Amino acid sequence: MKSSLLIITLMLSIMSETIAQNAGEIIFSSSPIDPLQPAEMKTGFKAGDPIYAVAYLPSTVQEIYKAKAEAKLEVEVFIYELKPPLYSYQEPSEEQLTFGSMWVSGNALKNKFLVIDLVPLPDNTNAYGTPEITYKEFGKKFDGPVNYAENLAKLTSGDHELKILVRCYYNDAASGKLKISGNDFSVYNKSSEELNLAAQNAGAKNAMFPQAKMKDAATESRMIAALKNSNDWKSGWLNATEVLKIAIVDADWYIRRSEITGAILHRYIRAAIAFKTKEGTCAYFQATFQEDYVSGKFQPLKYDGAGDRNPINCENLSK
Repeated sequence: MKSSLLIITLMLSIMSETIAQNAGEIIFSSSPIDPLQPAEMKTGFKAGDPIYAVAYLPSTVQEIYKAKAEAKLEVEVFIYELKPPLYSYQEPSEEQLTFGSMWVSGNALKNKFLVIDLVPLPDNTNAYGTPEITYKEFGKKFDGPVNYAENLAKLTSGDHELKILVRCYYNDAASGKLKISGNDFSVYNKSSEELNLAAQNAGAKNAMFPQAKMKDAATESRMIAALKNSNDWKSGWLNATEVLKIAIVDADWYIRRSEITGAILHRYIRAAIAFKTKEGTCAYFQATFQEDYVSGKFQPLKYDGAGDRNPINCENLSK
C-alpha cells in the first residue's frame, strides 16, 4: 500500500514539474496530446496535416480571471504569420491571420493548461460538443478550428512560420511557434467544411432546450404571432419555417425607465423558441419581446430581436 502511494505521489510530482517547466509555452502534435504526459510533439507540419496543441498557463484560467467556479470565461487564440525582416538586425514582423474565442467553464477552469485543437480531425476532437470548451456559431460557421482551418487555406505555396498566442484577460498567457510548408494549402478548406459539419452535429446532439420560468399560454401565443409578423421571419433571415416549441425564460417582466426622469419606457421579457429550419433540421434561439408604455398603459406586444441560432436534435425537444 505504501509503495503504491509512493508511486502515485512520484507521478503527480513529475506531472506538476512538467507543467511548471512549460508554463507560458504551447506545444504541438499531429495527434491529440495528453497535457499531463505529452508525447510525439513536433513543430514541423505539411499542408493538410492535422494540428493539435496544448497551452501551459502560469496559473489556472479561474485564477487569472479571479472568477467564480461557475463562470464561463473567454480565452482568445491568435494565429500570426512571421514575416522575415528586410535586414538581419531586425526582428520578424507578425501578420495576424485570424483569431478565435474559446469559452472555458467547469473543470477546465481549474487546470493550468488548455487543450487547443487548431485543425483536428473531425472524428477525433473535443473542440465541439463538450460542455467545458465551447465555440460560438456565427451565421452558419463555427468559431475555433473551423475558422483556423479556413484561414490556413489562404496561405500561399511555400514555407511559413506561424506563431500561436493564447491571451487571457487581455494579457498574453502562452505562445508557441510552428513551421508549415506545402504547394497547396486549399486542402484546409475541406477540413474547415468537415469540422463545421461535425460541430453542427455535436452541438445539436448535446443541446437541451431551456426550461420555462413562466407559464402563460396567452403570452406565448402573442409572442409567436409577433415573431411571425416580424421582418426577421418574413425575410427568411431566421431560416425558420415552423415554430415547434416556446418557453418563457424570464420569471417576470423587466421594466425599463428613463435615466433622466425615471418614467416607464417599456417592459420586456425573453423566450426560447425552437423551430424547423429550411433544411429540415431543428434549432432554437432566444428572442426578446417588448411592450411600450404609452398614456399610462402597456401597448401590444412586439418582437424585438433574436440571439444566436443553436442547433438541436429534433428529438431533444420532447425531453
